[in-house]
Amino acid sequence: MSEATAADRARSASMWRGLDHAHMMQVELVVAVVLWGGLGWLADRALGSSPWLTVVGALVGYAAGMYLVWLRSERMDAEDAAGTITPAAPASGGDLRGA
Repeated sequence: MSEATAADRARSASMWRGLDHAHMMQVELVVAVVLWGGLGWLADRALGSSPWLTVVGALVGYAAGMYLVWLRSERMDAEDAAGTITPAAPASGGDLRGA
């Protein structure tokens, strides 16, 4: 394997890793807002206080999602500084990084 090919593969792996982290950040943020907003909505229906608990739940979910995004970005920065890479979990559709 030539040096150019090895460099291309490393660059490709880095790109896929970055996309994986970006996708997970999006998912964490959306899931947190939907989950906490949904819990607020259920509480509103049970207590008849619509829409206040839904709004509070969505805001709490947004704050929780942003915290998760911050944690992931801090971990990525630490990995970059240390030169280590934590392998991502393989997708259910198979690993496309080698393609």
